[in-house]
Amino acid sequence: MPTNRGRMKNQIFQSAQQNVIRAVLLCCVLMLAPRFAFTQEQSFPLPTTTGVVGKKDSGALAEIKAHLLTVSASGWQDLQATGTLTYPDSDTHPATLYLMGSKYSRLDIEMGAGTRSLRIGGFAGRFQDEQGNQGSLPPGTSCAGIVAFSRIWFDAVTSSRIALTDENIYDGTGQSLHRITMEYPLESATGSGLVNRTAATDLYFDPSTHLLAYSVDAVAFHGSTRQIFNRVTAYGDYQQFSGIKVPTAIKQYLNGQLQWTLQLSQVTVNSAPPAHTFSF
Repeated sequence: MPTNRGRMKNQIFQSAQQNVIRAVLLCCVLMLAPRFAFTQEQSFPLPTTTGVVGKKDSGALAEIKAHLLTVSASGWQDLQATGTLTYPDSDTHPATLYLMGSKYSRLDIEMGAGTRSLRIGGFAGRFQDEQGNQGSLPPGTSCAGIVAFSRIWFDAVTSSRIALTDENIYDGTGQSLHRITMEYPLESATGSGLVNRTAATDLYFDPSTHLLAYSVDAVAFHGSTRQIFNRVTAYGDYQQFSGIKVPTAIKQYLNGQLQWTLQLSQVTVNSAPPAHTFSF
């Protein structure tokens, strides 16, 4: 017969286990669900890190500058965009995307019972489902943000804490794309246990138009035994708002499965949202 102390330990263990499961499920509900086996036509390798930041290859820097010139993003500070988010089962909901600088991003999805929201400020990322249940993201996943182009537009050229590596032309998608690795530090993540660590995002540009076509991140989620997911974000249908070309069709995949398609219809540039917009 188990003792009272033994029963208490089992109860504590089971409660902790349930909390981990609940956090993973919550994250899946917001960021991954509904999960259907829609295969990804494009195939990309996971980005790799060197642990060195600050160095910028001339070819990579030239591509980034050409992109900034093409989209006229040199004066960009922030944007708020509205549209619709569609899951792979064709379930469509109103959505709003907020971006500010290189660190702040937020995505709201209006569900029937409430709002699903993902809010990121630097190393801190939290999500909430329509019932109000919340969870957090690891610092590395938070730093990757929701989309990659805000980091390119804000500090890829000017920041001494970002490395740009020219990976030459990549043909794995059936089209020739200029692959650039953007590497940035994680050692400032307070209390995260990440010391002298870096993360990387691979950027794939159309070499003829210099528009960003894809970005690739290695992301993890709390409670998933830190399994690494290959997150691919596709950008298309660039349209001009206040003189800046913004991708209005955005698709995101995890390990080859389409998670959602975001179609933006209205974009407001440089509206200066308050910092509390990006936290709960």
